[in-house]
Amino acid sequence: MRKFLTGVVVTLVAFAVGALLVVNLGWYPIGADNPPSSLERAMANRAVDAYVGRHAPTGDNPIQPTVANLTAGAQDYQQHCALCHGGNAQHPSPMRDHFNPPVPAIAAHIPDDPDANLFWVTKHGIRMTGMPAWGGILSDNQIWTIIAFIKHANQLPPEVQTAWHDAATSATAPLVAPLASAPSAADQKKLTPEQRELRQAEEEVRQHGPQPKPHTPPKRK
Repeated sequence: MRKFLTGVVVTLVAFAVGALLVVNLGWYPIGADNPPSSLERAMANRAVDAYVGRHAPTGDNPIQPTVANLTAGAQDYQQHCALCHGGNAQHPSPMRDHFNPPVPAIAAHIPDDPDANLFWVTKHGIRMTGMPAWGGILSDNQIWTIIAFIKHANQLPPEVQTAWHDAATSATAPLVAPLASAPSAADQKKLTPEQRELRQAEEEVRQHGPQPKPHTPPKRK
């Protein structure tokens, strides 16, 4: 028994020392363009599901899916969420694969999580993923309205589809306004990799533009 306990202690110490070496010697890949391992993904997903399930509010979404509410949700979604999560199935966000983990296209592939869980994630964010905490920027009522829109994005009334398309068209204007002049080679060198990626993403949106989303059944996870 004593040998067994000694072996357990030695194993734990070796594991701790190995982890410290990996962290302090720069062996752990931190770049967003490094895909997470299967173990990291599984542990992170489990931790998120458990924590959100424990802290999400109880009860149903207080926002009813009326035409007025869905229209308001579509407009807020397009303004605050579409750049990362995509506006529709045909033209998902060009930034979606530049996050780690990749950003889910939640309007095209509707999540099956309870509305309350999505509300918590939207309000509080998920650290180390690029998902910000929208609490204090959007009101609780706005967040619930966006969630209602997302959950009905595959069965929107025609007038809401039109409003969403109009919001998408106008929302891209500030992002895709042409530059007064093309940046010089010297200016290009001054840009950070993130700034160059954003310039490229804006150019893709400018060229393709948003399109209305067709009525397609959501894909389950």
